[in-house]
Amino acid sequence: MDNLTKEQRRKNMQNIRSTGTIPEEIVAEELRRKKIYCARNVKKIKGKPDFVFRRKKVAVFIDSDFWHGHPKRAVEPKTNKKYWAEKIKSNKLRDKRVNRELRAEGWKVVRVWEHDIKKNIHKVIKRIETGLSKNKCNKW
Repeated sequence: MDNLTKEQRRKNMQNIRSTGTIPEEIVAEELRRKKIYCARNVKKIKGKPDFVFRRKKVAVFIDSDFWHGHPKRAVEPKTNKKYWAEKIKSNKLRDKRVNRELRAEGWKVVRVWEHDIKKNIHKVIKRIETGLSKNKCNKW
């Protein structure tokens, strides 16, 4: 049983954004500070990466610990467990498919966890810079 009313739950879910999230804004601010410029949320590229470096063919995704199912930090919902398990499983499968398709098209894919941004932004930026300078794909 949900501890919120249907109206409260609806408003809560409406406030969840896929773009312009706090972790995304933190990374964008740090990239600007370092004068590293890129496109954001490019719809024409598979998976709609959070950051795109077109000339280098690098796509950066910021994955929420909950929505993308971090193995240790994702908090399991107390209600509607079956729905959420399927939803998160499908998100993970989609992430793998997008990675595979982008790499097949010659893109480097960098995926960063939300918690890592909050914990150590400098390490995250270093990973992105490494992705921009190397010829091979990066995984975390």
